[in-house]
Amino acid sequence: MKYLIAIIISIAVVLFIINIVDLNRYVVRSVAIFDPKVKKKLKVCFVSDLHNYSVTPKFYDDIKEYNPDLILCGGDTITATPKKKQTHAYEFLKELSKIAPVITGMGNHEYRAKIYRKKYGDMYDEFERKAKEYNVEIITNGSRYFEENNICVSGVEIDRMYYKKFRKIHMDDSYIESLLGKVNTDRYNILLAHNPDYFDNYSEYGSDLTLSGHVHGGLIRLPFIGGIAHPGIRFFPKFSGGAYNEKGKHIPYADSYVSSQSGIIRMLVSCGIGYHTLTLRLFNPGELIFVTIDTK
Repeated sequence: MKYLIAIIISIAVVLFIINIVDLNRYVVRSVAIFDPKVKKKLKVCFVSDLHNYSVTPKFYDDIKEYNPDLILCGGDTITATPKKKQTHAYEFLKELSKIAPVITGMGNHEYRAKIYRKKYGDMYDEFERKAKEYNVEIITNGSRYFEENNICVSGVEIDRMYYKKFRKIHMDDSYIESLLGKVNTDRYNILLAHNPDYFDNYSEYGSDLTLSGHVHGGLIRLPFIGGIAHPGIRFFPKFSGGAYNEKGKHIPYADSYVSSQSGIIRMLVSCGIGYHTLTLRLFNPGELIFVTIDTK
């Protein structure tokens, strides 16, 4: 019995140490995507779910070394906690804007601060002010077209009911189009859509590449399984983190170049950078994702 207790304690200590390490580190992922609709290569840095976390100077140095043409944020840069100062979030936007043009979509935390003003006060207004101050573009159910590349970046803000706990709410096939308008399929379309649960709807709309976050990698990641938890209080989410092909099948980052075996990458789900509520990132470090989009 003593040996069993000793083993349990030892395992708990090891897991505790791994969690502390993963909470304070990040990994760099690199993805290459080729599409004939693209006229000129675009180097994109994708970050998501900062949650007002303080990153190290090396984080920015890694982005500078990649030298992106564009930085895309997947949302939840802030954490919607009443009266909580978002100092690190705004410092993050400021530093990113020094490197390359920045576009951010809306996460559920920005959305929450926006619609529940009695609870969160002027938190969202401050977010908008800071974004404007640092020349960060917030795309809310709109688009930005990069003519030189023939690439369109859109950001969709879905209703709060699609973030319900315990179950996934059905989304009508026409819903995304009702928010964004008809897609131009002659362009390569990137969609910033914070919640990856609705990948099928994003693809049906006409997104060539969806960039999502929200799930935080599933808190704990296991080999061959992926993340085990979902913010909607569900277990083993289908899209917890990584690259996915047109059929929603997970593609290991090592095999992320387009091939007949892996298929075309249609969605990238960031495991995020920071955390909130639960101080947990086990086998699940933060992620910095570099995406090179080029013509065939």
